[in-house]
Amino acid sequence: PRHGADVAPRRLPDPDARPRPDGTGVRLVVNPGSGPALAAPPTQALREGLPGAAVVELGEGDDLVEVLCEGCDDDVVAVGAAGGDGTLNSAAAIALDRGVPLVAVPAGTLNHLARDLELESVDDAVAAVRAGTVTRMDVGLIDGRPFLNTASFGGYTEVVDAREALEERLGKWPALALALARVLRRLEPLPVEIDGRERRVWLVFVGNCRYSPDGFGPSWREELDDGLLDVRLVDGGHPFARTRLVLAVLTGQLSRCAPYEEWTCDRLEVRSLDGPLRVALDGEVFDAGRHVVVEKRPKALTVCVPPT
Repeated sequence: PRHGADVAPRRLPDPDARPRPDGTGVRLVVNPGSGPALAAPPTQALREGLPGAAVVELGEGDDLVEVLCEGCDDDVVAVGAAGGDGTLNSAAAIALDRGVPLVAVPAGTLNHLARDLELESVDDAVAAVRAGTVTRMDVGLIDGRPFLNTASFGGYTEVVDAREALEERLGKWPALALALARVLRRLEPLPVEIDGRERRVWLVFVGNCRYSPDGFGPSWREELDDGLLDVRLVDGGHPFARTRLVLAVLTGQLSRCAPYEEWTCDRLEVRSLDGPLRVALDGEVFDAGRHVVVEKRPKALTVCVPPT
């Protein structure tokens, strides 16, 4: 949809907790490696729009978290980053730890979080800082690590990568069907225990808040503070599960396909039965432990958003 979530902006009540209109009190890190290859990083635009802010562009080999924390003293009232969803997720961990608002500057390829927050451009982020308006959103946690959009394990990330490679030529839904067929053909089910039930799963998606639409094309959220986890999976334990799943996608009958399940909850317990669990977290992949808890911190993160 053209609109994002209902973010209900409000002005920070304490003037000392608000950034100054010129950006004083804000520390921003720019990831020049984010976004389309030919797009220039928004470093100069941020320095011009927020002349009082500390805007640092990452150099080769720099660690975003270290650079963002270097200048974080008691005068810093907001921290943020310009980049994609993985970059913003890293900055959000610092904002959570310090208890200050996150400034999210959309400068990635897809900008899922910024889009849901109705932050369409660098100008929107600048306007949010100048106005001192914020909203509060839920944070998901998996193995103790925060995520703002999605976490996944199994072959979900492979499906997304394959779909995006085909989407420009075939369109989204044909590309998704072909991607599923290709990935499922070679993918082996992952043995796990989910909430005490032993499963063999191919694909597992966990969203921070309820995503729309249903099925394997989750794209946007109507709310960012509903307290829910959105769980979608494909169970490889059903007879002819590969064939049934691909046919269901092609015919629009995914909701009636036995191998596919989706539900919402506020906590999920996952135990890997085959070594450490490989998890993709807002675009970043890491090895979690064998026993992983996915849970929520309701309205834990304050994010700068443009005034209504």
